[in-house]
Amino acid sequence: MISLKDKKVVIVGASSGIGKALAKLFIEKESIVYLVSRTESKLKQVQEEIGGITHVIPMDMLNEHSVNKAFSKIGKFDFLSFSAVSDETKLMSQIKDMDTEIAQRGMEKFWGTFNCCRAAANYINKGGSIVVTSSMAIYRPSKNGASIMNAASAAVNVFAKSLAREISPTRVNIIAPGVVKTGVWTENEKTNFSEWAKNTLPVEHLGTADELAYTYFNALTNPYMTGTTITVDGGLTLI
Repeated sequence: MISLKDKKVVIVGASSGIGKALAKLFIEKESIVYLVSRTESKLKQVQEEIGGITHVIPMDMLNEHSVNKAFSKIGKFDFLSFSAVSDETKLMSQIKDMDTEIAQRGMEKFWGTFNCCRAAANYINKGGSIVVTSSMAIYRPSKNGASIMNAASAAVNVFAKSLAREISPTRVNIIAPGVVKTGVWTENEKTNFSEWAKNTLPVEHLGTADELAYTYFNALTNPYMTGTTITVDGGLTLI
């Protein structure tokens, strides 16, 4: 494996969940980690918890000026992970009742990904890599009012595959998670999903941020992987 000591890693969505878990993995490898999300106070809490060499960068992924300012401050870097969400689980709506505002907000995952990748392309070092987040719903769309969010995940997937060709030799890969136990769900929802996973998934448990973080880490650091979508869903696509 390549040495990750002093490599600069930008993690968008580092204040919790997968991003926080991924930051810990890179700190263990003595990388320099830039913790990025909307809320500075949460990032500082993570910074204190994980130690190592870290920098806190507040950023609104949906504001291109905020994104451009953040990446300008970071400067040259080696790896970018994008696992941030913008309350997307609160935007479910059946198509018959969906208003235009909800439909437009449902595409925020794509626009956040686009804003960050566009800015990052100007600063990422040769031989670096980017990993973005789609969803296993691109293979198995849900019918619970998530049609726009599923479309956003599909857009992220195709966009990232195109980038893998456009900005090579920079590598670009996609993670397509299933249901993961992170802060996007309420405690009651986590309990219900955990019971569902135990009774439904082949792995018999709900995914965790740590389990997903290993996949992001491997995709970022594997020098022979690009343009690949990796599904990590506990076997949901099998059933």
